[in-house]
Amino acid sequence: MELNRQQMQLKNLNRVSVLNYIRRSKYTTKTALAEDSGLTFMAIQKIVEELISLGLVRQDAYQDGHVGRKAVTYTIDENYGYTVGLYINILKTRAAVMDLHSNVLSIRECDLCATDDDPAVLADKFINMLDAVIEASGVPRARILGVGIGAPGPLSRAEGRIFTPPYFTALRHMPLKKIISDKLGLPVLVHKDANAVTMGEYWHGAGVGRSSMIYVDADMGIGSGFIVDGRLYEGANFMAGELGHIIMDPNGPVCSCGGKGCLDTLASGLRILREFREAVAGRYSGCPDEITISQVLKAGGAKDPTAVAIINDAAHMMGLAISTLINIFDPEVIVIGGILVELYEPYFNIVKETTLLRKFSGRRENDIIPAMLHNLAGVMGAGEMVADLFFGNLVNEVFARSNED
Repeated sequence: MELNRQQMQLKNLNRVSVLNYIRRSKYTTKTALAEDSGLTFMAIQKIVEELISLGLVRQDAYQDGHVGRKAVTYTIDENYGYTVGLYINILKTRAAVMDLHSNVLSIRECDLCATDDDPAVLADKFINMLDAVIEASGVPRARILGVGIGAPGPLSRAEGRIFTPPYFTALRHMPLKKIISDKLGLPVLVHKDANAVTMGEYWHGAGVGRSSMIYVDADMGIGSGFIVDGRLYEGANFMAGELGHIIMDPNGPVCSCGGKGCLDTLASGLRILREFREAVAGRYSGCPDEITISQVLKAGGAKDPTAVAIINDAAHMMGLAISTLINIFDPEVIVIGGILVELYEPYFNIVKETTLLRKFSGRRENDIIPAMLHNLAGVMGAGEMVADLFFGNLVNEVFARSNED
């Protein structure tokens, strides 16, 4: 009995390994699977046939073989199940339904007021968005694997509870996982917002084909996410990636976290906005508090000297921080995204030049590239977290049912 159990565990482990290789490759052949996994071609053939019979994998188009032959390719069956992503952002919140190739079937977005909404109103907005986007997709709820949420931290991923996000007071102490799950009747995962964007870029954007990646979110707040050996690294307490709270100047401004001179106080969009408003207060015809970050970045693009000086200084500080990350983690690629990159063209180049100038020189350069998915990265990554849990863990329940049959 024990031997049979061990054999079944090994069988399921091989199934998961093959399934995830197909997922990562998107399209692959049995020969490539055998070469990568070390399993025999016959073993791969049997596993692929089993995965097809379970509806997890389908045969796709042909590709050219090595000697003029046509090779059959295989891919995840994108219609086996569906994921829902919700990405909560201080500027724009999005919800989407996706298939298992992350094709977006429906999407909704709304502007949220970070300070005026009370928790009940905010929770209702999230639920209404999710109800609307699921209905618009036409996907039966029974086919939805779960809802992934990218939310401002800090938070407890195990409980799905938000703690005290500094710029989103209505979210503080909200048991988001329980609220959404109870209302929708679906499994819910809650991750930090930067981790959601990281997953989006890794699976479908600038990180495709890499085994290690750091994503840096240059937005109203500063965040980051780490991919190590193809997996999201979250840390022992799910706190990895709090780049905005590394100390850059011990005598610097007081941060929302209580510390002094955190990167958030020196390089974030909020810092840029605050300093620009203060700088133009005496010569601005309207109310400085009504100036938006988009207007500041646009002014920088138009060579307004005040905006340029503030933004460029923030970009320089960001470059210094990223050089430290590279010296510690030495990733294949650093992906930089967020509103500062998207709306102020010189920002990325200043960050990259500063980073390369200050980092320790190795045998080869680390790639530093801009994000690709832009405003879809967070919502796609939130859905991808559901898919990641399914293919890495929950798919074993599918295998267990098939073993019983």
